[in-house]
Amino acid sequence: MTTAGGVGEEAELRAWWRTWLGAVPDPGGTFAVGDAVPDGRGVRRHTVRLGSYGSVLEAALVAPDRPGRLPVVVVPFYEVATVLGERTERTRGWSDARLRSCSYGRHLVDRGFAVLAVPWWFEQVAGPADATASLHERYGPPAARHHASLPMTGLGRSVADLLLAVDALASVPWIEAARIGAFGHSLGAKLVLHLAALDVRVRAAVAHEAGLGFAHSNWSDPWYLGSHVPAGRDQDQLLRLMGRRPFLLAGGGDSDGRHNEELVARAREGAPGVRTLYHDNGHPPPDHVLAACYAWLAAQLERNAHP
Repeated sequence: MTTAGGVGEEAELRAWWRTWLGAVPDPGGTFAVGDAVPDGRGVRRHTVRLGSYGSVLEAALVAPDRPGRLPVVVVPFYEVATVLGERTERTRGWSDARLRSCSYGRHLVDRGFAVLAVPWWFEQVAGPADATASLHERYGPPAARHHASLPMTGLGRSVADLLLAVDALASVPWIEAARIGAFGHSLGAKLVLHLAALDVRVRAAVAHEAGLGFAHSNWSDPWYLGSHVPAGRDQDQLLRLMGRRPFLLAGGGDSDGRHNEELVARAREGAPGVRTLYHDNGHPPPDHVLAACYAWLAAQLERNAHP
């Protein structure tokens, strides 16, 4: 997708996916980046309020408290707190080790990145996080309310929220726009796959255990696509939209691994920047895999650093 025809084809394909998903930011959407609140330990935090399709999402922009422009990584997840190593009702039964392992935003801030942690709308409006509640019990009712009031897919709504979040980042003077990355695991990886494919402002991305391919994860759940899974297409097209932008698909053999490698191979025909990292340790990423993902992302974004 490097020739004039290829660029046109890429734009057409990106527009198709945006339209099919309904991944279009709210025309009346708003954002507001709050003042910095230092934590006294070398980190500052800004609340970022996103007004999107009748709801307000409170994201958090967290960064090392030092002067100068910084690279930033968008980290979508169920809620902001977990990404930053803080407990929630959903994580109250987790061990300290598990919470530390899922503190992706904190890990990245410790490595010198700014992080925009963005919550998932469906978690914000879901029922109580009872340990016995199934995903359909928690997220099915919000999905039904969504479909009763808005035309886009649940996944499209979530991606639209992230597109608005990147708009908010673009307004922050100390963020280096040429070094916007994205990182996600599981749900977060699904969202990162779509955000990076559909927004060229994301210069590099890592998705761990996204479940690439409609046959390889729960894409037909109502909070994602429901019955709106496209016929005759698959998600190798999303990877192709990365073009030469770097994208790392990491998998533990559960959602991603050798079983969907054919989709990756097809995508690489138009996206030479796509790489894989397979570790065969299952769905949760081990610490050494996270470290490798962070190092890879840092190296890719460093290539866009201003001298």
